[in-house]
Amino acid sequence: MQPLISVLLFLGLVPFTLAGYRVQDDYSGDKFLDMFSFDTGEDPTHGYVNYIGQSQARSDGLLDVDNGAVILRADSTNVASGRGRNSLRLTSKAKYNHGLIVVDLAHMPGNACGVWPAFWMVGPKWPDNGEIDIIEGVNLQSENQMTMHTTEGCSLAGSSCLSNQGCSAKGGAFGDGFNKNNGGIYATEWTAEAIKIWFFPRGQQPRDVSSDAPDPNHWGPPTAIFQGGSNCDIDSHFQDQQLVFDTTFCGDWAGGPNVWSQDATCAAKAPSCRDFVRDHPEAFKEAYWTINALKVYSSSEPDSSAPAPAPANDTSSPPPRPSVPQPSQPSQPSPTTDSET
Repeated sequence: MQPLISVLLFLGLVPFTLAGYRVQDDYSGDKFLDMFSFDTGEDPTHGYVNYIGQSQARSDGLLDVDNGAVILRADSTNVASGRGRNSLRLTSKAKYNHGLIVVDLAHMPGNACGVWPAFWMVGPKWPDNGEIDIIEGVNLQSENQMTMHTTEGCSLAGSSCLSNQGCSAKGGAFGDGFNKNNGGIYATEWTAEAIKIWFFPRGQQPRDVSSDAPDPNHWGPPTAIFQGGSNCDIDSHFQDQQLVFDTTFCGDWAGGPNVWSQDATCAAKAPSCRDFVRDHPEAFKEAYWTINALKVYSSSEPDSSAPAPAPANDTSSPPPRPSVPQPSQPSQPSPTTDSET
């Protein structure tokens, strides 16, 4: 069999990369909450939000596990006060270097003025070790925005790069459009050569995408590709990434003066983003994540180009991320982590 494979490789009739992926971490079901920390500090993106811990989230009905699906809600009942509307920000205890991340969502926070949900990855000492925004958007946005943030000296081919905003690309469903089809799957492959993101609407996903041994070589063109090379050494800009789910409000993007005031629909509802989010809890009934499954895969063969793995039991919270359309901001203290994990 080996000689035949060698001949086929030589002729270019099979993909050069024969190594597949194996499950490294399976966050599905009740295990999810044990593998994440709840961040309870100030929102580093200056959002009008009060991140709460696991115990309060359960008692307030903002956190649930239903038939294996994890539900993360923002408050949609009370007029907000203090730091802002109650919500959740979760950070994985594990850190990653390269791999395949597959998240199956039945629902993500729906479109609403003031809302800013994201599923993303971030390294320590931001921006030194990079940030990978997989799912992100604000207000009434209908298309997902994927963005890579790094220090200077990284321009990723296949995307639009601005020095103070990172390299970004749009594609895939977001908000209400995503939810109308019972959600779907976002898959992110991170190698030394490129970071690729696929979106698969429900019912159109590859058969192996959530299996124990997925093979992205057969998935077709990605929704977005951030190609490294001479203009960006991916391994020197992206390291020790932690997974993050959060739903914040307003802040540097959704409530930015050049965003809220220029959105005719949202600006007509209230003078400012904060005023609207504070006084209209009913607008955020759809501001929740329903996570059917989340798996992180590692290559089934050793990857000599990857940085050494970070300790899996490191529970430190990540540094802040910047807002996508605003100038990058200096690093601020990491959010406080709820001791109940």
